[in-house]
Amino acid sequence: MKDVQGNVSILENLTNTIEESKAAVGRLLGVRSLSSPEKYLRLPNMVGRRKKEAFQNLVDRIVSRIESWSSRLLSQGGKEVFIKSVLQAIPTYAMSCFLFSRVLCEKIESILARFWWQKRRGKRGIHWCQWKFLCRSKEEGGLGFRRMAQFNISLLAKQGWRLLNFSNSLVARVFKGKYFPDTDFLHARLGSSCSFIWCSIWATKGTLEKGLLWKVGTGSNISISQDTWIPDYVNGRLSTSFVNLQCDKVAELIRSNERVWNKELIDNTFPADVTELILRLPLSMEPHEDFLAWSGESTGVFSVRSSYKLLQRLDPTTYALHNIYGDFYRKLWKIEIHSKMKIFIWKLSWNYIASKVNMFNRRLVNNRLCPQCGGDDETLNHIFRECPVSAEIWRMLPEVNLTGFTNAEFSDWLTMVVVSLSLEKSRTFGIALLNIWGDRNSRIHEKSSRSSREIVRFIYSYIQDLEGIRTNTTKNQSVNKKWKTPPSSRLKINFDGAFDGRRKISAAGVVVRDNSGNIFLSSAEIHKGVHTPFAAEALACRRATQIALNMKEEGMIIEGDSLSVIKKCQSKDQDKSQINTYIYDIRSMKSRMKSLTYVFTPRSTNSLAHVLAVESLRREEGFYLVHRVPDFAEGQARRDSEREPD
Repeated sequence: MKDVQGNVSILENLTNTIEESKAAVGRLLGVRSLSSPEKYLRLPNMVGRRKKEAFQNLVDRIVSRIESWSSRLLSQGGKEVFIKSVLQAIPTYAMSCFLFSRVLCEKIESILARFWWQKRRGKRGIHWCQWKFLCRSKEEGGLGFRRMAQFNISLLAKQGWRLLNFSNSLVARVFKGKYFPDTDFLHARLGSSCSFIWCSIWATKGTLEKGLLWKVGTGSNISISQDTWIPDYVNGRLSTSFVNLQCDKVAELIRSNERVWNKELIDNTFPADVTELILRLPLSMEPHEDFLAWSGESTGVFSVRSSYKLLQRLDPTTYALHNIYGDFYRKLWKIEIHSKMKIFIWKLSWNYIASKVNMFNRRLVNNRLCPQCGGDDETLNHIFRECPVSAEIWRMLPEVNLTGFTNAEFSDWLTMVVVSLSLEKSRTFGIALLNIWGDRNSRIHEKSSRSSREIVRFIYSYIQDLEGIRTNTTKNQSVNKKWKTPPSSRLKINFDGAFDGRRKISAAGVVVRDNSGNIFLSSAEIHKGVHTPFAAEALACRRATQIALNMKEEGMIIEGDSLSVIKKCQSKDQDKSQINTYIYDIRSMKSRMKSLTYVFTPRSTNSLAHVLAVESLRREEGFYLVHRVPDFAEGQARRDSEREPD
């Protein structure tokens, strides 16, 4: 092993050399010999064939952290936080460098699952479901824990993304020089005698390719049939042979002189659904190079989170929930109650509760009868609906209306009740469920119980306590902020975008004023084929920049209430988002002007531009007026001009 200056500092991995020879070589070079590899930042400097031993310290650290905590002191909500924030974070750095074996990933998941289900240290607990089901997102019926193998691949895929997009970095140049000197990462071959790190990163190419999307500039580098370039196309790549095309490049579909799609050619070549998707893609006013973006994020930049979601969607063992169950889980995690109560309701929804019937089915008890009334088998339906104790509690909670769900099975009953109730009433419902279960357990294990009236009284008391400790952040009706006049001798351009999702059109409202509030000009443009509010704001910003360019004034300020668009205009990094074409045009025009500034402002200080955009969209007509605004905006213009400058 060599140090950073290239000097040999350690002799290691000399497995076929006798000890005397090792010692002699060490004395000759003035270095020490090691029988086991050293570690740097807790990672092995060398990873050989015995990969299990190389990463055993990660498993030991996870076990050590679990043993240092008492399970008795952690509720299920506390365990959830502990697993996600502490235990799953331990191997993260190693997983961003090395591809773990399937056995190692399953070993870590087994340890986490045992910790999650155990009641106390040394007591195994009932594993009600496999770990992979707990790793589904909370909106899909899971708890959002991580599948270690998929998370490992996502972390390594980020390294591949960096090799693609930061090719001038030292790491990228080293890898390129050694493993793919004549091509890029996506077309690199594995090669022979490769380092374990390179093998690990190379293994994620398939994941990257599934999430990469070409952004159309000139279109000359994009293959129509071989590349993924239509964002919402279900099959990703177009596989049809296009007999009308001379070549297989997207550039052939663009009228380069006008920078618009060749609608006639596209109509004659593609099916109607594909044609609509292609014509939806915006083109910049000036051509630029095609580039790759990440389809999983609106920013177009790779993230581990979106890559992990992609791998989960591609997992053949996943399944889709019915809409009503999806609504149930989305609402459940929004209820303002303790996390242990939410997890309890989640367990109820999957029947992961130690009722007598469930325990009997697992051959853990001999009696199936309800321990409270003894009148029927203790199913979840009986515990929470039919047992006289619970039935009396529901009668004493009139705000939780359970009528209309009498014939439903328990899981459907639970789902429909939560979905139909408000968040506040769902909170009362959830607290009642946990108290019914808690009283049942007290009756069995502690031989004590409360009357239905006492339980209801406790429920109301608990809700009052929750209301008391909730931070009373009554939103102060702050005085409306004023439109800020620009500094003396400078002009300010305010813009806003209005969007109609049904008609897929937008309006760009723009107004130019001086430091006295005098109107220089006002304008509105109607844009068709717009599919998101994000694009509507970007189009409005582009229109404001066009006006600034035409006015040829120095030191102008462009102000808007879309923070994302303003940040993109301020940034110098390549934009890969859904609005990259508009941002490219904005930056191109900005480069031709002196000292143009983009500033974010709240909606309350952007009222005039907002009125211009909204009313123009309603009327579906644009305008361009000098030294005045339309009649419908005169009142707002007057109010703005009467305000004192900040």
